[in-house]
Amino acid sequence: MSSAQPTTYTQGHDKSVTANHARRTAEQSGSFVLPHLKPTFKILDIGSGPGTITFGFAKYVPQGSVTGIDLSDEVIAQAEELLSQQDPKPKNVTFKKGNVLEGLPFKDGEFDVIYTSQVLIHIHDPVTALKEMKRVCKPVTGIVCSKEGDWPLRYVPYTRGLQLFHYWFYQMIHGKAPEEIRHPDQAPFAPGHRGGSLLHVWAREAGFDPKRIEKGASVQVYATEEQRGFYAEGMVKRIVDGGHGEKFKSLGATEEEVQEIVKGWREWGENVDGWTATVDCEVICHN
Repeated sequence: MSSAQPTTYTQGHDKSVTANHARRTAEQSGSFVLPHLKPTFKILDIGSGPGTITFGFAKYVPQGSVTGIDLSDEVIAQAEELLSQQDPKPKNVTFKKGNVLEGLPFKDGEFDVIYTSQVLIHIHDPVTALKEMKRVCKPVTGIVCSKEGDWPLRYVPYTRGLQLFHYWFYQMIHGKAPEEIRHPDQAPFAPGHRGGSLLHVWAREAGFDPKRIEKGASVQVYATEEQRGFYAEGMVKRIVDGGHGEKFKSLGATEEEVQEIVKGWREWGENVDGWTATVDCEVICHN
């Protein structure tokens, strides 16, 4: 399979970006998958990033294996570094470079569980990606599991800086953003425009039986002073050090808008009323 569009991860893999990813765990991001695991299962984690979820699964399949796949040598190196720091270090985890849209280097039906987290919303052709996941998943007994964030994003207070951030962030990931993100008072933004609430639709279009697709959701909240501080500072680092500010400007943002975004995040992090909730949609597709 090939793609006419680039398949790079538009947010990049600077540690200012992956630091937040590295806080994710199998228990937090894969809780909906854990009840389905058996000790001998082979798991494939697509878009494994810094690998914390990948090697987090390892203890649940002690006689099995977990393989993490990602696009970038840079992020695979980060994952291998974090893996080497684990005590004890799991012996059933490996990381490989691969691209789900160009075809995975595995035979048909090789894995019991295929897993993704915050991956399909960044892929311009999620249906093709899910078809490839279906191919390498065991027939009948295998499952393809995905957890993806949904729009709209919810923030209090929702300042002009955060509105601008979401407009340019959406544009960076998905292409042209609906104007109501930039001007939320003008029209409601329909959920699922390009978010996780379309997961079950993509899965059906990829060939999964809709009667064998389990649909669910979870919510992650950042509201305490510590949570707001970590979240806001991470966003500022992405913009200032991780290249997001320059990417926003390449898409048409002004320097003043980028500075307003940075200001907005810092003010949100310091605001005692600051709150955000991320809705993550989840599917388990029985093959």
